[in-house]
This record gives sequence, C-alpha cells and structure tokens, in this order.
Amino acid sequence: MKLGRILVGMFATADALTVFAQAPSQGIASAHWKSVVSVEGARPGAALQQAEIWLRGPAMRIVAREGGSPDVTNLLELDGQLYVWTEGHAEGLRIAAGLAANAGRPSYAYVRRVDEIRSHGKKLGSETVAGHLCDVYDYDAGPAGAGKYWLAGDLKGFPVQAVVERRVVVPMRPSVDRGGVKLLYRNTDVEVPGKVPDALLAVPQGVRFQDATELMGSGRPPRS
Repeated sequence: MKLGRILVGMFATADALTVFAQAPSQGIASAHWKSVVSVEGARPGAALQQAEIWLRGPAMRIVAREGGSPDVTNLLELDGQLYVWTEGHAEGLRIAAGLAANAGRPSYAYVRRVDEIRSHGKKLGSETVAGHLCDVYDYDAGPAGAGKYWLAGDLKGFPVQAVVERRVVVPMRPSVDRGGVKLLYRNTDVEVPGKVPDALLAVPQGVRFQDATELMGSGRPPRS
C-alpha cells in the first residue's frame, strides 16, 4: 500500500487513527490477543478486520489486515504518537494519538477500560463465551461509544467479546455526524498478563515517517 493510500485512509475514513481512542489505562496492565472484528449482523465470515494486538501500559501495537486486503498494516501507539506503516514499505505516517477521531472503525481502547466498565457499567448477568465464564456489562463510555462487554473471570476480566457502537464523524470536521455502527469483537488466544517483546513497542528503524498533519496542512501530496 502506498503512503498516499494510507493518508487517504487516515483522514478520509480514519481507518488507522480510530484504533486509539483516548482512554485511561486501567485494569489490564499488559495483554496479548487476537481479534476478529465484524459489523454486528453481518454474514458469517465477513470480517472487517483481523488483528493481533500487544498492550503494555500506555503503549499498544497492532498488526492487522482489513477485510480481504493482502496488505498488513502496523500501528504503534507510543509516547503520545501514532505510527502507521504497511509491511514491506519504507515509508509511513506519524500523528499525535490525541487527534484520533471517531469514524466507525475498530478501536481496542475498551480493553483499557475494564475497571471503569465494572465500576460504572450495568451488570446484566453471566454467560459462557468460548469456554470462559463471563460477567456481562452494559456501559456507555460517552464519545468512545456505548457497548456490551463479556469480561472473563479466568482472564482477570479481559473482554473476550464486545459489541461497541462507534460514532461515524468526518475527521477534522467534528460537526459532521454520520450516525453509528455496532462492531462485534471476538477475542481469542488471550494472554493476561501478556508477553510483549520490547521490539514490538519500538519505532522501526527501517521506516521513514512523515508527519500526517503537516502533509495535510501543506496541501502537497505525500511521497509514495
């Protein structure tokens, strides 16, 4: 995927930026898991995203494929910056993580809100999901979206399943609201605490990152 296509995805649909909604780091200090994300009610097998995620404190690394695309997209949130690059390409984009905007795309920030969900959410009961006995909660996280969460007792409350409504807002134009979409997250191969190699949370040396906001402000096309 060329850099220009990444830039279009980030600012036109915010595919990458919305992965990191700002949220307090609570409950889960470190974790490693895989996730299949689909639109709730979609036909079986119609995945919006398949991803492997590593979380340690405020840092998060995601390696993802979108739909049927062969491209592997890497996302790294580190020290208040979001780095986005495509596997095998020498250039990527960098943007302040705080500029993330809702656009109806997958966001894994809910994993950081486990304590918040337990404290302020409404417990609906208990269900077993993929062999894990879970406490089920409804919780509205405001701008981050309302959701239903299945917190597995044997995994320190890690959400093995979630249905989260994502508001669709045009990036850089917060007054434009396109409604919402409910995303279903099915999380497997969960490790809590997770083994997170330092190399996964380091900015890759072989990739040159351009500042996405500067590119948009200058009006010049990104290098591809």
